[in-house]
Amino acid sequence: MTMRIERKHLVTLINELTSPDPRVRSSASDRIQDWMDTFSSGDGRLLSEILAMAASCEPDRECLEAQLHALSELDTAEKIGDADLSPLKSIPAERLHVEHRDYMDDLVPYLEADSGDATG
Repeated sequence: MTMRIERKHLVTLINELTSPDPRVRSSASDRIQDWMDTFSSGDGRLLSEILAMAASCEPDRECLEAQLHALSELDTAEKIGDADLSPLKSIPAERLHVEHRDYMDDLVPYLEADSGDATG
């Protein structure tokens, strides 16, 4: 039986994903893969939306790669569900380097599915 992540650890992870320090954000993003089996589908959706929002304004190139990698891993584990990844659309093309493109390509289905639902 797989253990679920304790709420206090999930809250700590979320705090680290939104830390002002890019090293902390990157480390937290990397930890998502290690803890994947402990996340419920709801945890996965929550983390996916936080990562998408954080990536949309991430100034650090290596941290952006870690965030996109974490999203790709959440996708592989089928934990993204119906999370809103639309903030990824706002990442300027000049901030997406070769190491980011494969991850973005993996996430295109979520971005295309979201575009038909846009209102307002």
